Amino acid sequence: MKKLVVLLLSSSSLVACMRKDTSDSPDSAAAAADSQEAVGDEADIMTASVDASGTVTASVDAASAASTIAANLAAKWTGACAVATASGANVTVTYNDCTGPYGLVHVTGELDLTISINAQGALAVHATANDLEVNAATLDFTADGTLSESGTMKTLSVTANGTGTGPRGNAIDHNGAYTVTWDPTSACRSISGSWSTDLTSPVATAERANTVDLMRCGAACPTGTMAHKFLGGSTLSVTFDGTATAAWSSSLNLSGTIALDCTP
Repeated sequence: MKKLVVLLLSSSSLVACMRKDTSDSPDSAAAAADSQEAVGDEADIMTASVDASGTVTASVDAASAASTIAANLAAKWTGACAVATASGANVTVTYNDCTGPYGLVHVTGELDLTISINAQGALAVHATANDLEVNAATLDFTADGTLSESGTMKTLSVTANGTGTGPRGNAIDHNGAYTVTWDPTSACRSISGSWSTDLTSPVATAERANTVDLMRCGAACPTGTMAHKFLGGSTLSVTFDGTATAAWSSSLNLSGTIALDCTP
């Protein structure tokens, strides 16, 4: 989902717009973009991992599912850069400057997965990563996801919290939930959800909030919406219509457009 979230710095007027809210001085469009992209990278790592499980049926046990993930995961990455090993219901994946699905590049580090099968027969995964380098971001996260399937469509419902450094160097942290839906037979995928960041000062606790509902197929331009609430209370919304230009507006009565890195 990395490319689903545009580089908000491409519009200098947008950055200036947010800085007019002086109570948001530590915040910026760059920080919002880093948060969005980092969570998108996390979602893509989770998706690529559970997608390697194949089709899960009620007769599959956790150890068998873990073994299948370990056996199939390396093929999703270019070359022999990803090594996955299974031990019981646990899978350890080591990446070495990997390029893989969903626009994931320069992935380096370790991902640890614990697989279980819930009472409904669905695959559940507990994932942890520390100092995982993904698309110029460095991520530490703990995430729990549950996979559901309907025909060729797969849905991964995730609750997660994490910290790290975004691709533009901003410190990031998040606590929330999102859902990723994709069809392994095509390049289409979507992400929707919300997460927040609580920052405590000597006088109050403030919250950034992020909400996304985006879809993209291959390298095509995304459709959907993104919203961000800044620390001082100002808000930003971006609308994607499948073209290479997205429209944005803010609660400060400013608006504009953003050029996207995509092909209509």
